[in-house]
Order: sequence, then structure tokens, then C-alpha cells
Amino acid sequence: MAIGKPPSAKYESNQTGIAGPTLEDMFETTRRHLPPTDRVRLLDMVAVNVVACNTDAHAKNHSIMIRGNGASLAPMYDVMCGEVWEHVTKQLALKIAGKRRGDDLEGRDWQRFARACGLNPKQVLDRVGTLAKSALAEAEAAAAEVAAMPAGTHEILDRTRSAVERRAAALLARLHEFANEPAAESADTEDAGADELRVATAG
Repeated sequence: MAIGKPPSAKYESNQTGIAGPTLEDMFETTRRHLPPTDRVRLLDMVAVNVVACNTDAHAKNHSIMIRGNGASLAPMYDVMCGEVWEHVTKQLALKIAGKRRGDDLEGRDWQRFARACGLNPKQVLDRVGTLAKSALAEAEAAAAEVAAMPAGTHEILDRTRSAVERRAAALLARLHEFANEPAAESADTEDAGADELRVATAG
């Protein structure tokens, strides 16, 4: 792994005796080795995995592509919806502000996560809200597109759509239920994080 952990320690909590990578580790690696816009792409991946109820988004499912002209984050892959499978864990593979359940995340948790990862808390709240709203707006059309594919529809498809819609709505409802906490880092750091988010979202 780029973070320096063995593949067997790909989960943050594992049985290898080696602490697995955290989101803080992943954002720090992105900050040191990849373009600034990839920090925002990684944020989007974190938020989308929560919205999708993906409980298997471990560090090894976040990859770096190396080309002749540099390196960048690979597109998202291996995304699953843990909510629709009876014997699959409902806990996130990577903790967000110390929490392992997507349904438990509140605005203050996203703020803490942002500060721990060197991002701007307000911009993170806005981005998570935007992605959750997009999921609600597009879920039905996305499910219809999948149903029209050669394999046809399946009962899991409707359950997945419903799970995503429930999670997105829950995130939006709880995103601004918090008391503003004092900034834990300098204004310069928060301004830099905001600039990166603005550059990426405007592109």
C-alpha cells in the first residue's frame, strides 16, 4: 500500500496486530503525493460510500494510478450496499470522527472529520449535502437504467435504491443538527481547504 501497510491490514480494525490505515492517513498521503483536486475526489468517495451504505470501503479499495505524467486517484470501484444483505456488517470499514455507523453521523462528526483530515468543515458539510441531494434526485433514474440492462431487474435493486434514499435523507436531516464547535486549526489551513474544494467543484 502507498501508506506503507501490508495488504492484510487493509481494514482499519483487523486481526493482524498492525493498525490499519485511517481516513486521516489516506488524506495525508493524498496531500503529499497527489494533485490538490484529488483531496476533494477522496472526500467525494468517502461521502458517496456513506450514502451508498458501502461497508466494505477499506483502504485497499482506494487506489492510486501511476502514469508517465504523474499520479492520481483511481475511480471508485468495488462498491456494495451492505444494508441489503442479511449477514454483511453494517459498520463502515473506515471510521468517520470515531463512528462506525453511517446512520449515526451528524454535522458535528463531519466537522471533526474535516479538521482531522485538514479540510474546511463548512465546505465538507456543503459537499456532503450536495452529494446526498444528488443521490435522492438520481436514485430512481439510476435504478431504472440498471433494470433496463440485459440482466434485468432484481429484488436487490429495489432494496438498494430504497436503502440509498433512506441513508441520503437521514444524512441531510442530521447534517446541520449540531452546535458549531471552535475551529481546531488555523484560518490559513481552513482557507486552503476551502480553495481546493472550490477549485474541484467548479471544474
